[in-house]
Amino acid sequence: MTVATQAKPGLPSPGRGERTTVVLREYKRAIVQCLPETAVQMNEDGHVSVSPTAVVGEYEVRAGHKVGVLRYGDLEVRIVPKVPVTRLLYLATFHKNDDAWQQLETMLDDVDDPYSALAHALAFHAERALRPTPLQGYVTHERAEMLVRGRLLFDRQVASRAGVLLPAELRYDEYELGIAENRVLKAALRVVARYAEEPGIAARLRHLISQLDGVEPWVFGQPVPDFTFGRINERYRPAIALSRLVLERRSLDYPAERRPGTAFLFNMNKVFESYLESALRVAMRPLGGRIEGQHETTLDMADQIVMKPDITWWQGGRCRAVLDAKYKRATNDDYPNADAYQMLAYCTRLGLPRGYLVYVDLNGAEPGSDVIRNNGVEIVATSIDISRSVAELTSSVEHLAELVSAGASA
Repeated sequence: MTVATQAKPGLPSPGRGERTTVVLREYKRAIVQCLPETAVQMNEDGHVSVSPTAVVGEYEVRAGHKVGVLRYGDLEVRIVPKVPVTRLLYLATFHKNDDAWQQLETMLDDVDDPYSALAHALAFHAERALRPTPLQGYVTHERAEMLVRGRLLFDRQVASRAGVLLPAELRYDEYELGIAENRVLKAALRVVARYAEEPGIAARLRHLISQLDGVEPWVFGQPVPDFTFGRINERYRPAIALSRLVLERRSLDYPAERRPGTAFLFNMNKVFESYLESALRVAMRPLGGRIEGQHETTLDMADQIVMKPDITWWQGGRCRAVLDAKYKRATNDDYPNADAYQMLAYCTRLGLPRGYLVYVDLNGAEPGSDVIRNNGVEIVATSIDISRSVAELTSSVEHLAELVSAGASA
């Protein structure tokens, strides 16, 4: 992204019409100079916490578990993740096509802005998907036309036309660009292009959109279908994974359309939880059963205390394991007390002898477990270091799957 002024904490604000850009890392803080109404708006939006300092017009902005870009008029706040942005995108769009991500890690080596990385990644994978030309396929249409073709929908014709022969209510297949893959990709390209300011990437996104001219974009908010990829459409897989991320807002918070500012942020809590669920689903597939995310149940007999454990493993209608993804260090205000209480409640409700707290960082400690007094429930604390290479990540998840399987068999 192009900015007019790169502001450092404590330096004077630029003049009117220039953009001040403040860069801070996830869970870090910076001193920002801005108007009081901007500070209030940022704090109300809740993406960052804002508090005044002793200096008039200066505010301490603290980032939390969201990374990306916030814009409020001439102020831009970029929150940089602790992991490389390419790893962030890999986690948020987890799939098995690792080769393409290895290329991107080289391309985006110097990029630390998650939104810029997302724009570059989508452009890169969309160009691969649409090369040499976009895919075409048969699309079913149901509409009234003067030229009769395909199948006549008699019930609809009688109900809507009252005996009039033309136009005819028809269903027919047309070989065209408007397949679901192209519709989903075009919708995502348009969303990302809306916020792209870097001239080069903005031009690439516009060119890609023009290649899908005439394709009706996927309806925003409508679930993206689960595509079956094969020899013909395999090249679309990474682009569709990124498009799904953009359109379904699975791990994103954007844009604040009814607010003066705009935001395009990755929620790292959701990113880690989503990755762990998807990766475990792959790793535990040979063991049978199914992995469920956010399985809803209740703790009490009156069904008033609702609980949704992050990840559960089921076999034959029985829950075999429960895991909770914790995007934080094990040494925090919630560990071991609050985290242990939460897992004990899950195990009690699901009738399990053990549960797993999966952290991103054990802060130097070895994985361990605690046995609860009187009921013998074992709470296992382990970690998945998301800063590792893709191969090491895969190995860590496979080790976790073995741990869970062994625990269920004990």
